[in-house]
Amino acid sequence: MTESGTSIPQPFHQTAAAPDRDRLLLISYHFPPGQATGALRWQRLSTFAAARGWALDVITLDPAHLGSTDPTRLAELPAGVRIFGVPPAGPPVVDRLLEGGWRLYRGFRERRERSRTTSPGRAAPASGPRQVKRDGIRRHELRWLPRSPRDLIRAYNAWLEFAHEGRWARRAAALAARLAGGATPIRAVIACGPPHMTHEAGRLASIRLGVPFIMDMRDPWSTVPRLHEPLASPLWYALAEYHERCAVARSTLVVTNTMPAMRALRERYPESAERVITVMNGFDDEPLPPPAPETRFLMAYAGAIYTNRDPRLLFRAAARVIRELGLAPADFGLEFMGHVAVLHDTPLEELARAEGISEYVRLHPPAPRRAALEFLARAAVLISLPQDVETAIPSKVFDYMRFHAWLLALVERDTATELVLRGTGADVVAPNDLDGLTSLIRERYLQFRAGYRPPPIAERAEQLSRRAQAEIFFGALERALAGG
Repeated sequence: MTESGTSIPQPFHQTAAAPDRDRLLLISYHFPPGQATGALRWQRLSTFAAARGWALDVITLDPAHLGSTDPTRLAELPAGVRIFGVPPAGPPVVDRLLEGGWRLYRGFRERRERSRTTSPGRAAPASGPRQVKRDGIRRHELRWLPRSPRDLIRAYNAWLEFAHEGRWARRAAALAARLAGGATPIRAVIACGPPHMTHEAGRLASIRLGVPFIMDMRDPWSTVPRLHEPLASPLWYALAEYHERCAVARSTLVVTNTMPAMRALRERYPESAERVITVMNGFDDEPLPPPAPETRFLMAYAGAIYTNRDPRLLFRAAARVIRELGLAPADFGLEFMGHVAVLHDTPLEELARAEGISEYVRLHPPAPRRAALEFLARAAVLISLPQDVETAIPSKVFDYMRFHAWLLALVERDTATELVLRGTGADVVAPNDLDGLTSLIRERYLQFRAGYRPPPIAERAEQLSRRAQAEIFFGALERALAGG
């Protein structure tokens, strides 16, 4: 029981007890047994927390509401971890009312259209899908003054996203307050996002518990350059800036995962600049599958195809090399694993067919992490496709560093990904440099045929390991707590 007489919540999972350890409270929407990429950061950091003498309470999404889970991830957690679930928030009342009204209107409209098309002498109305910008809309393209009904719908969607996530955040903060009555004190609250309203949960929890707040940002929030079309509204940015400002003001430490993201936040919040640091994801030291390179030259990508992660330049360059060297599918292949079937409503098979290499391309559905690592272990080249968020590094880049394979990144110079790869021996090509990419693929293929395999980047870049980055994180955290 707590001092107020309410019962202390029970975790849905806990590891072996670790008595007499001070606790950290982590609020993260993604955590094991969830399989989202965002769950991996603190799954791994929990081990380093335990090594430094911390116990960890975690508030995350109730796994009963996950589409799929991976229980093996729970088995990897250290002693002293307790995990509590909060179910997703249902839609606000106004959303339910609007949704009901929309269903009525849509039904009325469909009945009217049917009656029009079946009336004598009336031609069927023109039909076809409404065209939207599938690759998103940049911030400078947005205007407060609505120019179409779609602008109003986007504004409503933006408000709705923050309303949904905000309700979950308040529930998580309320649960955090009930955890305060344990035998050992909670020394700090850590919130890890996205979803970024998790930081609002951390801010509220730190106020209720009277402890420091650590804001761990896996991705940028208010500084993202582009929004997915359904949310692309100035209102989204206004809400993001408001909540981000509140969270930063409350924070004892703000953690970004790239140097450019750190610089952007320091410029935005100069009064908090000294509290903003960088802790990258880093590569892990987990056991890898044994090397299983194929006799053919395989270029592999693991992740998702969306926004501007466009493989068409890669297909075009590969097609050139295939034609120049007279290669068969038994010699050369491109394989993709994850949510990779479609780019902007166009199947990847169709994009490959347009370049004449459909028989060289193979797609795999998403798979558990172990299967993904086995997939990567077969490749000669591991690919990082372009992205326009210059301050972010795809997490797969760090995974790639551990394999006996060339790492190929299609990125612009001075972006976060290029900066972290600079000097490591990775291959970096601008996303529009077809000639450069063609030349590089040809060179790597000929080296592969000659029997050469590159050593893992991780062997010469220990500073990019998760262990080294954890030292930065927990060192800064402990200094902040020691300083009051």
